[in-house]
This record gives sequence, C-alpha cells and structure tokens, in this order.
Amino acid sequence: ERERERMTRQELGLLALQSLMKRDPLGYQDELLLQLRHFHACLSIFQLSSSLKSSSACANDRSAAKELAEMSMFLAHLMPSYPQHLREFPQQLLLLLQSKAASLQPLLRRQLTQALILLRNRQMIELVDILPILMELQTLGDRALRKLAFLHIVHDIRRMNLKHKNETKNRALQNLLFLQLQEDEETRAKRALVVLCDLHRRNVWVDERIANAICAACFHKSSKILKAALCYLVGYEQLDEDEDGDGYSSDDDNEHTPVVTLSREVVYKAYHKGTVSSRKKKQARLQRVMRSLKKQQRAHLHEANWNSYLPLQHLHDPQGFAEKLFSRLQMCNECFEVKLLMMKVISRAVGLHRLILLNFYPFLQKYLQPHQRDVTQLLAAAVQSCHEMVPPDAVESLLQQLVNQFVHDRARPEVIAVGLNAVREMCIRIPLMMTSELLQDLALYKKSHEKAVSSAARSIICLYRQVCPSLLEKKDRGRNADVSSHPKAFGETIVSSSVPGADLLEVEMVESLDTDNNGVLSTDRLFGHPLSEDGFEIASTKEEEEDGDLEAHDSEEEENEHPAVERESAEVGIPITENDSGSDKDSLNENYLVADEDGQANREEDSMALVVPEGGWRKRRKVAVIDTDYSHTSICSLKKLVAAEKSEHIQSDRDDRVVWDGDGILTNEDFQRIRNFQAMQAAKEALAEHGMGKVHKKRNEEYTKIPSSEYVSEGRVDPATLEPKIYKHREKQERIASVQAGREDRLPYAARTAVKQKKTGGLSNRQKEKRKGMPLAALRAKIARSHGRKRSMKKRKKQFSGKKAWK
Repeated sequence: ERERERMTRQELGLLALQSLMKRDPLGYQDELLLQLRHFHACLSIFQLSSSLKSSSACANDRSAAKELAEMSMFLAHLMPSYPQHLREFPQQLLLLLQSKAASLQPLLRRQLTQALILLRNRQMIELVDILPILMELQTLGDRALRKLAFLHIVHDIRRMNLKHKNETKNRALQNLLFLQLQEDEETRAKRALVVLCDLHRRNVWVDERIANAICAACFHKSSKILKAALCYLVGYEQLDEDEDGDGYSSDDDNEHTPVVTLSREVVYKAYHKGTVSSRKKKQARLQRVMRSLKKQQRAHLHEANWNSYLPLQHLHDPQGFAEKLFSRLQMCNECFEVKLLMMKVISRAVGLHRLILLNFYPFLQKYLQPHQRDVTQLLAAAVQSCHEMVPPDAVESLLQQLVNQFVHDRARPEVIAVGLNAVREMCIRIPLMMTSELLQDLALYKKSHEKAVSSAARSIICLYRQVCPSLLEKKDRGRNADVSSHPKAFGETIVSSSVPGADLLEVEMVESLDTDNNGVLSTDRLFGHPLSEDGFEIASTKEEEEDGDLEAHDSEEEENEHPAVERESAEVGIPITENDSGSDKDSLNENYLVADEDGQANREEDSMALVVPEGGWRKRRKVAVIDTDYSHTSICSLKKLVAAEKSEHIQSDRDDRVVWDGDGILTNEDFQRIRNFQAMQAAKEALAEHGMGKVHKKRNEEYTKIPSSEYVSEGRVDPATLEPKIYKHREKQERIASVQAGREDRLPYAARTAVKQKKTGGLSNRQKEKRKGMPLAALRAKIARSHGRKRSMKKRKKQFSGKKAWK
C-alpha cells in the first residue's frame, strides 16, 4: 500500500510538472533535462533487467517497465514544447520497438505505441517512418494493440487526404504496403491487404494502383489471402452506404440530392379536388410515388458512384486477369466456397469488360444442377458472364443444360421458376441464343397453375414480343406486333450520332410549335398548295388575284342557290358535299371566303368571320379546292387523312429544324433541361404505375422495359432476383394465429361518434366553433334570413288550390 501511494504521488507529480512545463517552457528547462536523464537511466535499467532471467529480475523488470512507460508518455507530451532538447526521443522509441517489440510486456508495448502515435499526431514524426513498425505490431497477436495500430494508420491517411491529396506521400506509403503484400509470410501480407481494402472502401485511395494491387492478391500463394481478396471483390457492391458514415463526405450527398418533378395538375388534384377521403387517398398515393422516385434516383446515383470505384473496373489487363484466375480455378483444390467466389469474380470481370472466355461456359455446366448447393449464385454467375460479344454458339450448350435440368414436368415449381428466370436474364443479354422451338415450348408454361411459373414464362414471352416476335406463335405475339423486328446480329454495333437525351429538346420544340399554332393544321401537303402561317393561300400574281375575285363572286351565287350545304370545321378547311342527291355536285367543287367593304370575310350560312390584318386584305383565300378523289369520301376517312398529314408535317419540321443555336454545341442549360425532362418522364411513368397519370391504351398488355445490353452487362446480377416468390398453403390454425397477432396493437372496431364521445381530451375544434358566440352583426343577419325563409313558407301555404279543370 505504501508503494502504491508513492506511485500515485509520483504520477500526480508528473502530471502537475507537465502542466507547468507546458505553460512556461523556458522556466523549466532544468527540470526537463533532469527528467530526460531519468528516462535514459530507466531505459538502461530496463535493458539490463530484461537480459537477466531470475525471478527477482522479473519483478524488477515489471517495475522498470511501468516507470519507463510513464516517462515515455511524459516526454511525448512535452515534445512540442521542447523540440530541440527531445529531437532524439522519437528515434529511441522506434529503436526500442523494432528491437524488442515481441519480447516487451503488453502494457509497456501499448504505452510505447501510444506515445509514438501521440508524436505522430503532433507532427513530430512522419507516417512513412512509423508505418513499418505499426504494421509489424499488428502481427504480434495482441488484439487491442492490433486495433490501435490499424485504426491509427487508416485515420491518419484519411486525414492526410481530406482536403487535398499529396501524391508524393501517398506513393511512398503505397509502395511500403505493396511490398508487404507481396511477401510470402501470410500474416504480414494479410494485414497489408486489410489496410488497402479498408482505405479503398472509405474512398480514400481509389486509384488504379490500389485496384490492381487488390486484384493481384487473388494470385497469392496463401489460400487465406486469396479468399480475403475474393470476398472483397465480390462483396464490394453489396456494402451498405450507411455502414460507415466516416467514409462518405456530406458535400457529395448535398450535391446529389434526389429531385422529384411532378406536374401542378396532379398535385392540385391531390389536394383540392374530390371528397376528403378521396383527397387523402390521392395524397397518400402521391407520397408513395415521390418515395419511389427518390429511391430510384438514389439507386442510380449509388450504382454510378460505386461502379466508378469498383476495383475490377480499373484493371490494366482484364483478359489476362480472367484467364489467369480461371486457370487457377481449374487446378486448385480449395473448398467449394472458394471456388464459388472465384467463379463470381471471373463472371463479373467477363461481363464488366465484355471478355471472351469460351472455356468458362462448359466449366459452369457441371455445376448447373437443381440439387447443387448455392445454385442461384451459380446461375447468377452464368447470367453475368453473358454479353452481346459472346458468340451464341458458345452458350447454346449452357442454355440447353439449364433447360434440361430445371425446366421439365417432373421438377418442382420453384425449380422451374428459377430456371425460367435464368433463361430470361440470359436471353436479355444474348437474344440470338434462343430458337423458335425452344421458345414455344417455354411459352407453354404460361398456363401453369403456379403463379411463379406462369409469371416467369410470361416474362419470356413479353421479352420476345419486343425483341423478335417472329419466334413466337401468332397467338403469343400480341396486337400490333412488328414481325419484321429482329435483334442485332452478332458483332453489330449501333453508333450514336447525337447526344443522349437531345431528342427531348426536339420534342419540347415540337410541342411549343403546336401550342403556338393552337392546334390548327396546315393542309399544304394534303392539297399541294403553299400556305401562309394562318392557313390561307397567298395569291402571288395579278392574274391569280383576278381569278380569285371572279371565283369568289361565283361562290356567292352558288351559296345563294344552294343554302343546304354542310361544311367541315373551319380549322380543317375541308368542305363536304351536300346531302341532296339531286343537286349538282360539280357546281360545289369549290367553296371560298369573300371579303366585304369593311375588310371581313362573310359566309351567309355559318357566319364565319376572319380578322384581316392592318395592311388590308391581301387576296388571301381559304384552301378548299377538293380533288375528285376526296369528293366522295366520308368524314371519318378525311379526319384520318388529316391526322396522318399532321404527323408527317410535324416529323418533316423536326427533321428540317436546327435544334441548337450556333454550331450545335449543347450548353450547361441544355443539359440541365435534359435532366429535367428525364425527371418529368420518370414522374409520369411512376404516376401511371400508381394509377394517377394518364393510362396508356395498351395498359392491359404485358410490357417489360428492356434495358440496353451495355447497361445490363455492367450491372451486377443479384441471385435473389432469380428466386421465385412461392407462397405455400398454410393451415387454418396458422392463419388464425397470424390474424390474432395482427389485432394486438389495433383499436377495437367502433362507430366514429362513439369514439368521439369517449374522448377525454376535451372538445374538438368543430364543436368549439358551434358553441362559440357569433358577432352581433352576423347574428342579426342570421335572424333576418330565418324570418325571410319563414315568410316565404307561409306564402306558399296560402296559395289557393282550386278544383282541376278536367274534374
């Protein structure tokens, strides 16, 4: 106890002296030199006692170790105040840890490491100097010390690259870790791999050197390092965003916040139209739409960010990596888990870089069995290795094996559903691998009583309705099927000639043109006459003007003689022949508008007036000359003809229009408009899915959006998407138990009025309004209205009701 009290006094004395020396460094230089000599004495005593092996030496060693640890922490705290006097102190700590780290006591070793970390935090020593010893300390078997050294390395490098990246220091640190990763010793190489993977996961080091170093660890001699590298490559895309918040910056999240664009009409209907209950339903539906859109935008953003940092994305030689790893897979004697990881990595590299590895598909065939363990992951690997650059003949045997083993009448429903889903995903990537006989056989499963099987079969049918309808039977093609459509041939590529999304700007200009014209269609292409902006033919020569006057005069006489002529709407400008069969049809081939002295065009029968511009009447006339081919047609056929002409006119205007100003370079505003239009389209689709937008005419038809092959091959295939959702039949007792469990936290059923009457929180706002006293003016107005209503009722009662005339 006396010794413990003495040590406590000594600690308190060191802490008090440390505080005083930090306040006044110049006044306590003598005390510093004294304590420094004491540290050297303690260090020499510890070295002598550690060389002895007697029991008394061990007891003295413990006390000397404790005193040495206290003096080390004391001097480490005073290092910033006395840099000249203690300039050799960090090197002494490094030499002590490098020479006797394995033989030191755990407490002393931890205290010396903390003193070294403290010096590094005060910028008294460089990280390059202490990184080898910190990596060495992680291999000693002390869990607390390993965690301390590992966290300091990661956080120090992260702090060093927080504001800007110092490539010189980063290269030096990376070279040390790369050398340690290539060593044959398993423990040291594994700790280097763990540090590199953690820094890459935190987006601190995401360059190509780190990615290639992690991928090169797959060829290490040790199976543990191989498994660790494969697990990181496979599980990198499965990491959650919120797993470690320190690894992500808040600035990036603020810059890419999801924006939902909804039309004002939809929001107005949800909050201002309909009854209270219908408005609540529409508002809840609107909230679901917004949540789904935000979730979709976050998913796209997360996928784009993570794919850019994916280690397999930055391989220098992807083909060589895949071939070398596949050769090791063929010759290795590892367990099935390691082989499965290797197959996943190979398939991911093949799909991501569109590699040609033809021997990989026959290797997968022997694992495609329904009883195989983790068969959905193997199927996902097989699907992921398919892309448009693979010859269809190379994967034909794989598809046949998959269909023969999974899709047959004796298989269980979940097995058939998994097989059909895998076939669909493979055909999305390589549509040419399917034959008409096999497709028609798979389409027959749409009549299955199991919902999972029928849904999977219908998804394949919907896929080939868009890709190649000719492979399907006529009854499975659906309405308006384009039999001439076919997938791209093997090796065919489509070169884009415009910026993706630029067509949305063209659509916007077409819509603005339509709104400017107010929906009026020019019929110059229909009848072959050039028209002005408002749909009138302009007479260019004097002879045409005179002919127009004469024809207008004749039209007046013909209108007076035949007043029963029915005409088409003025917007279209196509007249229709009279209904009387006895009238002369040749005399009604033309119908004109004439202008009076005041400058207005009058028509006696329909009184149609057109405003003449300020420059006077320029001899404009409505185009109404009908050829003999259209004189006997019906109204419906003429409307169809005009609609077809309108679409052709819009398309020709779109082709002839220059979308952008100047030299055709898109500005930042144009790209922002494209993003806004894409968000509006996504909002419309989401609203239509939730029943709030305009329903498409073909809503009853099954429609599947087929993404591009490039987008599909770059993404990861989740094995859970191949698994079917089959709800097994439950017994009556299980159903009753689930119903009772759902009623536990729910209030009992009761009338709304009864619930309000039992309320103990006072009156509602509506009840308070009813009991609230009215102002005097409002009260007098209410009394006057009631008196007037009563007087009107009395007058109605006094009315005489005599006998009926017919009685």
